Amino acid sequence: MSGLKIDNIQKRFGDVHVLKGIDIEIDEGDFLILVGPSGCGKSTLLHMIAGLESVTSGTISIGQRDVTHLNPKDRDIAMVFQSYALYPNMTVRQNISFGLSIRKVPESEQEEIVQRVAEMLQIGPLLDRKPSQLSGGQRQRVAMGRALARKPSIFLFDEPLSNLDAKLRVEMRTEIKELHNRLGTTMVYVTHDQIEAMTLGQRIAIMKDGVIQQFGSPQEIYDEPVNQFVAGFIGSPSMNFIPCPVVKQDNQLSIELDNETGKFYLPIDGKNAELESWVGKTIILGLRPEKITHDIASHADNQGIHRANCRVGIVEPTGPDTLVFIELNNTKTVCRVDPSEAKNTGENIDLMFDLTKAVFFEPETGERVC
Repeated sequence: MSGLKIDNIQKRFGDVHVLKGIDIEIDEGDFLILVGPSGCGKSTLLHMIAGLESVTSGTISIGQRDVTHLNPKDRDIAMVFQSYALYPNMTVRQNISFGLSIRKVPESEQEEIVQRVAEMLQIGPLLDRKPSQLSGGQRQRVAMGRALARKPSIFLFDEPLSNLDAKLRVEMRTEIKELHNRLGTTMVYVTHDQIEAMTLGQRIAIMKDGVIQQFGSPQEIYDEPVNQFVAGFIGSPSMNFIPCPVVKQDNQLSIELDNETGKFYLPIDGKNAELESWVGKTIILGLRPEKITHDIASHADNQGIHRANCRVGIVEPTGPDTLVFIELNNTKTVCRVDPSEAKNTGENIDLMFDLTKAVFFEPETGERVC
């Protein structure tokens, strides 16, 4: 059974084409993340799934049922908003049970549901308080509790953590993931935060300008981005993009790199067929920071790893890792090294370049070459 199917959804506001043919299908119980920069259309798409925004063309199905033109109340959905949307004059108990009262659920059953939800979200002691007496994290739990009281076919989350501080965001992220594991209900979650996307989602749709750039699992998108936009959007720090001349030496293709210590060449193992036509041209090398690290002796036999000595620029300790910035081909490049191996600004460091996960992009279009 399909948990959610979005088929060629188009949305126009007058002459503005906001969504340009969106196709997504996830199974029942999946956790889908819609992620992208502001203005990409992700919230508009979520509101169309909820029935809060009309569809210009295309269809939306929830559990095999076409809901494209149904009212929100008839779609069997529950939504958690960014702004909490709690009734200020009601207690937490009343906020959670309000929707149940509207649907004329018996009071005894309402109380049973409220207690179940309160226990699940650990808000039992807050039931008699009003929203003004709660912290941001507590308010978000209540908003989630009101949605949970519904037992819908699908939960919709519209940037629910964006108003919380950094520490609380991490805690609430974990709670939402645990909630999904317990309930097994289909969830669709909108965010502009790529860390939320990577940690929460089973499936991610990355959007830009009303178009899905890539749809897949978090690891697939991280390891195999289809273009430079996706590669740069996912990952923190983001992927390095280094313009590199492709050269041929002794029938081996290599990329040419220049640091303050001098030029060096890295063989492009296994990419000869795809990059042969690029000899004498410049291509964009995409390499994640963790793939440029301190020299590790245990990797000595890995044929995809090559070493070079580089001059250190800025150094940023983060605790478990240290970010070391170097210049390669006049491009600021970030490397992730063990704190004990980091050098100071102006010193040289022996670095290990792991090209087994390197990707290459066309400089003009940003499309992936290989």
